[in-house]
Amino acid sequence: MLAGRYRLGAVLGKGGMGTVWRAEDEVLGRTVAVKELRFGGGVDEDEKRRLITRTLREAKAIARIRNEGAVTVYDVVDEDARPWIVMELIEGPSLAEFVRENGPLTPRRAAEVGLAVLDVLRAAHRQGILHRDVKPSNVLIAASGRVVLTDFGIAQVEGDPSITSTGMLVGAPSYISPERARGYKPGPPADMWSLGGLLYAAVEGVPPYDKGSALATLTAVMTEAVDPPRNAGPALTEVIYGLLVKDPALRLDEDRARTMLTAVINAPEPLPAPEPVPVVEETRPISLTKAEAEAEKAAEKAAKKERERREREQRDRARAALKATRKAAAAQAAAASAAEAPKRPSTVAPASLTDVMPRRTIALAIAGVLVVLAVIGSLIAYAVSGQDDKDGRKDEGQAGPTPVASAGHSPGNAPAASQASSPSPTPSASPSGSPSPAASGANQGTDPAQNQGQGSQGQGASPGGPGGGAGLPAGFVTVTDPGYRFAMAMPEGFHQTGTAGTKSGAIYSRSGGYPRIQVDHTNSPGTDARAAWAEMAPGTAASSRNYHQIRLETVQYRNYPTVADLEFERDDQGMRTRVLDRGFRADANNGYAIMISCPADQWDGPECTQIRNTAFDTFQQLG
Repeated sequence: MLAGRYRLGAVLGKGGMGTVWRAEDEVLGRTVAVKELRFGGGVDEDEKRRLITRTLREAKAIARIRNEGAVTVYDVVDEDARPWIVMELIEGPSLAEFVRENGPLTPRRAAEVGLAVLDVLRAAHRQGILHRDVKPSNVLIAASGRVVLTDFGIAQVEGDPSITSTGMLVGAPSYISPERARGYKPGPPADMWSLGGLLYAAVEGVPPYDKGSALATLTAVMTEAVDPPRNAGPALTEVIYGLLVKDPALRLDEDRARTMLTAVINAPEPLPAPEPVPVVEETRPISLTKAEAEAEKAAEKAAKKERERREREQRDRARAALKATRKAAAAQAAAASAAEAPKRPSTVAPASLTDVMPRRTIALAIAGVLVVLAVIGSLIAYAVSGQDDKDGRKDEGQAGPTPVASAGHSPGNAPAASQASSPSPTPSASPSGSPSPAASGANQGTDPAQNQGQGSQGQGASPGGPGGGAGLPAGFVTVTDPGYRFAMAMPEGFHQTGTAGTKSGAIYSRSGGYPRIQVDHTNSPGTDARAAWAEMAPGTAASSRNYHQIRLETVQYRNYPTVADLEFERDDQGMRTRVLDRGFRADANNGYAIMISCPADQWDGPECTQIRNTAFDTFQQLG
């Protein structure tokens, strides 16, 4: 019996420094929980005083928090020269026990638990209290569904003179933030990191970092990226990654985390998979003759479809090869003509074709025409015969885009990138009459600096054309890139200064720096742009310096079926840059990603704002 009124019953749990009892308050007639402070063997008087001070500090900290998710303290009893804390009794398992017995939580339920814990932490932080030990075993789930954060035993209370530094790191290593692991003074972001670890454990069943020993685990917390969660779903994964950012200045704060967790909770439930309809086999008599006739009819129908398919493919290959051959011949003739052009007299009007073009040029042009005619004849014969080359060169001469491995900034099958392997398109003339910089080799590995001064409008650039013309803002011209199938207005002086990854997209800028525009194209776009960005975001974060995701959300853009924006900041080229990457599916065979990058401190300035707005307003799909 404590204090003449609390009769102890069964033991509810034991920790390193204390025991929690079920007890009856015989004065008020209610069941309570009593936390007893216990001293281990060999504890000296100074350590006893420190533990007593810590227990009293815990009781005071809990009493200052006004939130449904915090346990209520009823009384503190001094018995046997030790403090005993009398609290409300929460009937239910801890989150750790619940997951161990029932399996991981669904993303929605994990978000509900996380939001309840977040509310307690926010109330505590407003009182200057850091919990410092947020983990699944310190979260109780009542039978009513109420979520309660317990054990403020190592809480840090701002302004409490009893707090002294012992040089010891207290808490569960898997949930200790990197700044605490490094010995820095923690703030509220340290509790937010622990909340991210709690959410991870709730849906995965294991902590985010667990290397078997405290030292190895803390080292991983400070230096290693977390393994991607498999069961969190895209929206909750964003929250987890945002909370487990190693830099506390870039970590999700309480307001943003609350908004994102609420969105997870309010998201529509996924539709259940339809129940398979059992096939009912009807048993009825049928003659053997009729069965054979039906089988023969079905076989003829299938053979006819196969013949039609093969003929269609052959016609498509023939047309593609013809188109490519014509283009190659025209390009060859044009190149020869351009090479001889400087030799023409500029003051004498030509009297005939031979005065304008030397005989060698005419011969080249005639040869090109003959090549075209020869190829046309062979292709017609090929299409009519329907025969494949016995040497296995069935697709020889076939033209058209060939997908390559997606790289650059676009995720897998998201609105992203593939590079056409067909012959390079003939560039439009720049105002100076010179070939455009991209056509001069900017996309073939030459030094981008060598292309400066050859025209400032990029591949196929012209003041008019698709996407704008006379109505463009002052200082903007239209860039046309048939290889990546787009046209778009960009500032004068922008030209192609690089390619994305393995030539998955084109990068445009003035001199390789910022601001810049990157456009990717793919022939096989996905059906959910937002999900694709969410899948890609961890890889972008891991490969970026000081990465901070600002938003990832579905947006509306020109009635395209799926569009999503990924906006983030990172350090690059010695500066803080901000990036907006808009991915979208234009149709079944064309997906794009438009990536606008600017110095972060100029993001809302007039130049970067106009570049973004003009790029999105003037984008046109080609082909």
